[in-house]
Amino acid sequence: MRLKPAVLVVGVCLVASSGGSAVVASGRATERVTPAPELNANAVVWRTNEPPADPQSGDVWVNPKDGMEMVYISAGEFTLGTSDAQIEAWLKEHPSDKREWFAEEKPQSRVNLPGYWIGRTEVTNAQYLRFVRATGHRAPEHWKQGQIPSGLERFPVVFVDWEDARAYCEWTGGRLPSELEWEKAARGTDGRFFPWGSEWEAGRCRSFEVVLGSDIILGGAACRGCLALRAQHLGARPRHGARRSGSGRGPRGRCQPVRMPGHGRECVGMDGGRG
Repeated sequence: MRLKPAVLVVGVCLVASSGGSAVVASGRATERVTPAPELNANAVVWRTNEPPADPQSGDVWVNPKDGMEMVYISAGEFTLGTSDAQIEAWLKEHPSDKREWFAEEKPQSRVNLPGYWIGRTEVTNAQYLRFVRATGHRAPEHWKQGQIPSGLERFPVVFVDWEDARAYCEWTGGRLPSELEWEKAARGTDGRFFPWGSEWEAGRCRSFEVVLGSDIILGGAACRGCLALRAQHLGARPRHGARRSGSGRGPRGRCQPVRMPGHGRECVGMDGGRG
């Protein structure tokens, strides 16, 4: 029987290869990223057929295949997981939360990743429709006669499973991200709890506290340049080749919450997790 998740948000993360297909830029693009990422106020937007050869952290490349804005996450270390001290502090401030919720957050460690491009927002219904029309792939079951429900073009696509997410990412020229790529893009390098810092701010993402029915795009920017969304989903395309660790967990085990703000179920690749 085919699995049908109740709500599954697809997103795209592209990681450009280091081969000859990358653009050899004669100079920097001039269009600035808005809002500017915390780590690079001079980040620019590239509107080229292929990703630029020498991007800076926070640069955005617009993938011509689906129009997705891909943000560049530069190579280097980041803090994976949550420390005992952070857990204790959180539980003291939020006594109704459960310690077991943090079981897979430990041990905290430093992990080095190569550079990659990852979707700045969730994949929208309009973007997913491009994929359906170009490939003949099945549409989400709640789309009547294969059409997006009226007024929901810019909302995240839902009612898709891991195989749908993988097929979409491959069509865009990418792949699903690893759990590690997801976490680094979401929280930055310094071990913060949320994309914007370690204090919860309800207005910074599409969460239960925010009125439902609002559009996908928010005004704030996280430190790495990914917008603070309601559980944004990403797919990935590594710039220097993804590391593979072979976690042994299949597709079902990878459609799960992965330390993102808000609420939703996300798909990541079958490799590159904690093991």
